[in-house]
Amino acid sequence: MGGKWAGLGIALVGIASARAYFWMPETHIGVCDTAALSEPYQKTVEFLDSISQLGLTLATALIGLGAGLLLGLQGTLRPTPWIVAVLAGSMISLAQAILYGVWWKAGIANLWFNSCWEKIDVPFLQYRYGWSFNFFMIGIGLLAVLVASVAVQRVREA
Repeated sequence: MGGKWAGLGIALVGIASARAYFWMPETHIGVCDTAALSEPYQKTVEFLDSISQLGLTLATALIGLGAGLLLGLQGTLRPTPWIVAVLAGSMISLAQAILYGVWWKAGIANLWFNSCWEKIDVPFLQYRYGWSFNFFMIGIGLLAVLVASVAVQRVREA
């Protein structure tokens, strides 16, 4: 029974990953208006960048935690196929969050290089930022499910 759920979980994360990657909007930013005021846009970018950086840092740390758990560094956790599937799904989702976060930062660097701050709202940048947040929340949600299931398991054993 656990093998079916593991396969289903991995398939769902794979489908979400493929959907996010292959249906991305066009990446052309259009013509830049160099006369546009750049300070409000730069402040917006700085704020969004700080949020993105926090997500990248947390996702990286949580992937390290998940890898430690999968390698058995925490001896009291007995990994069932369900636990392994949820933990692997969480790690994959958090890795996707990192991918889209770094990809968004690369797009922002392109705007900075071309002095096109007014193009911060182009669809492909919003898409990357949005999917970085979505995958981060999916990964956190899967970790919450994992913690709840382990807690229930511990209560049953006591």
